[in-house]
Amino acid sequence: MGNSLTYEIMEEEDLDDSNEVLESLERNIDRQHISHALGRMVSHIVGNLPRYTSSEMPVIRKRPDLRTFRNTPLYKEIKQLSGLPPTSRRPNEKWSLQRGIRKRENGLASRTTGYFTPSQHRLIANLFVPNHKDTRLMSFDSKVFICKFNKDGSRLITASQDAMIRVFDSSKGTYHRINRIKAQDVGWGILDIDFSPCGQYFTYSTWSEYFFVVPLNGTTEVFQWLRLNREASRSGIFSVRFSPGGETLIGGCNDSCMYMCNRETTAVRSIKTESENYVDINAVSYVSDMSPDIFVSGCNLGVVKLWDARCLGASDAVATPVSSFLGHYDGITYIDPRNDGNYILSNSKDQSIKIWDLRKPTPVDKVCNEKDLPMLDWDYRWDEVPHEYYNPTKIMDGDVSVMTFRGHRVTKSLIRAKFSPAIQTGQRYIYTGCGTGRIIIYDVLTGQIKEAIEGHKDIVRDLSWHPVRSEIVSSSWDSHVNFNNFKTNANNRSRSDGTRYRGGPLRRSRRIATQNGEYHEDDEEDDDDINFTW
Repeated sequence: MGNSLTYEIMEEEDLDDSNEVLESLERNIDRQHISHALGRMVSHIVGNLPRYTSSEMPVIRKRPDLRTFRNTPLYKEIKQLSGLPPTSRRPNEKWSLQRGIRKRENGLASRTTGYFTPSQHRLIANLFVPNHKDTRLMSFDSKVFICKFNKDGSRLITASQDAMIRVFDSSKGTYHRINRIKAQDVGWGILDIDFSPCGQYFTYSTWSEYFFVVPLNGTTEVFQWLRLNREASRSGIFSVRFSPGGETLIGGCNDSCMYMCNRETTAVRSIKTESENYVDINAVSYVSDMSPDIFVSGCNLGVVKLWDARCLGASDAVATPVSSFLGHYDGITYIDPRNDGNYILSNSKDQSIKIWDLRKPTPVDKVCNEKDLPMLDWDYRWDEVPHEYYNPTKIMDGDVSVMTFRGHRVTKSLIRAKFSPAIQTGQRYIYTGCGTGRIIIYDVLTGQIKEAIEGHKDIVRDLSWHPVRSEIVSSSWDSHVNFNNFKTNANNRSRSDGTRYRGGPLRRSRRIATQNGEYHEDDEEDDDDINFTW
């Protein structure tokens, strides 16, 4: 694995855009949009004030509840993919790589071929999960909103609030910039980016009524402008995705609608998801690379909805989803599919990540509870997180999620959470940005925090785990992009406040758990010795 890194060198044109947002305001001001322009000016001023992020991790008073999750096919599949025995109760961190290799070399394992199986490779790779910030990869003069690897990990793309999109060659473990593109019609910022299935193009979305498609390695000119033909004066496309075949673009907008655009005919279809016109659709995603018609959405009301493009009615009526999934108390910020057509995860402003089985939706008679969401009146962009969200006292009626993760903080922006790479880790982990400036990695099999990587001074909005290398690249509103990997004994380092931090599970004492009836002895059982004999 190569760790030779190169730094992004700031060039003069990178620094010429300090007044770009205000100039954009002047172009857009007219008699009908004065109030809108003033609002953007205030947002620009507030956004450039010094932002301070609390470094304290949330206090979660309940252990993760694994009773439902342990009986799901997903739990058993992840264990198998991760190289763990099917009868194990708890992942064993004491397994010795040296002993496993010695047994193989001495012919003590059942396999006599002399090589490890894919699940054994993942078992070994999971011993080297990224756990510390190695270096600062890039620094800019504005907030960094997006960083993302393409499917094979050969390219890394970043987008910052200076309206610049930068493409880097990441194929060999080094990060050399190979292209820089000036985004069009940005407004507040570049909100989302997605790679085309062919790998030759990417699309980005902004506070505008256009989808933009650009060649990855070509010129800096936009290849396609695809207009939504909306009537509203201000559009924000918070999430954009290519269809599995690349023929269609789908985006979630701030007017309760999703928009599907055919790239060849430029025909646009609107899908109205809510009866009100003000509900933000913060996240959209296809559920599998094999399903071009099946996709999901997540809105500001906290509801995840499953859609089939073949069953949609007239565009001027409120569309009926195939099914709905209740469980979040506040808005969805991101959705990531497991790419098997059955499971997805969602990150939410209620400070939780949930895994959903798309085959088990909320019963129709329970979906009416949607009208009571979000549960609390607060603005995640600048208000403190309500403490009720960290430790809810009851489960929502109709919650069909199979697993819930708590311990990270969702503030200021639509923070991403994702499954770890399937080839490398067997998707044993969920990793997410955090309002404390950390990268939080959850162990799916235990529900607890595996690593909490420090290194940023403001929220980590986006991050991406390399498909085949144990590397995570993270982007933050502190204007930096960090390179994170594994380091032996990194979890015993000193924190900035002088205390010691261990990157293992952040959990309360067993005594308190026992008093509240939440401690179970079987949760403390270790796995049987893993000896590569399966």
